Amino acid sequence: MRTFVVMKNSSNPEWIEWLWRLVRLVLGGIFIYASIDKILHPAQFAQAIVNYKILPRVMVNFFAITLPWVELIGGTFLIVGIFEWASVTLYNGLMIVFMVAIATSLARGLNITCGCFTVDPDVGKMNWFTFLRDLSMLIPGLAAYPLLFRLRRPPIFKQRQV
Repeated sequence: MRTFVVMKNSSNPEWIEWLWRLVRLVLGGIFIYASIDKILHPAQFAQAIVNYKILPRVMVNFFAITLPWVELIGGTFLIVGIFEWASVTLYNGLMIVFMVAIATSLARGLNITCGCFTVDPDVGKMNWFTFLRDLSMLIPGLAAYPLLFRLRRPPIFKQRQV
């Protein structure tokens, strides 16, 4: 009588599911952490937005009030696993917007703090390492797509039953 041993390989869906949970926790944690100081100090965050000289002044307060809550809710959704595709897309989209804002501000020679994780005006000024830090946070967000695609294909890619 022969005995066969079935070995699990690295593409085991259970293993991938745990990796996806870890990625969700990290990305969601980044967003939640980034939102806290902005929610607690909306006036300072509004000033940080003004310093970028990108938005018209009439839009600054709207963004200063809503953006941190979008980060908090998006981060919570990522951690809990609600609306996974939308949550990871929100994360990546906002990270790209933040990186564009940082890059254009640095290219224009603005000597400002980024307002990313703290709105304290005495924190160090942003530089290209700030951009690279955000890039290092975008990479796992982008890498999440193939992982999530393998686990839960979006409805548009699901095969229709005939």
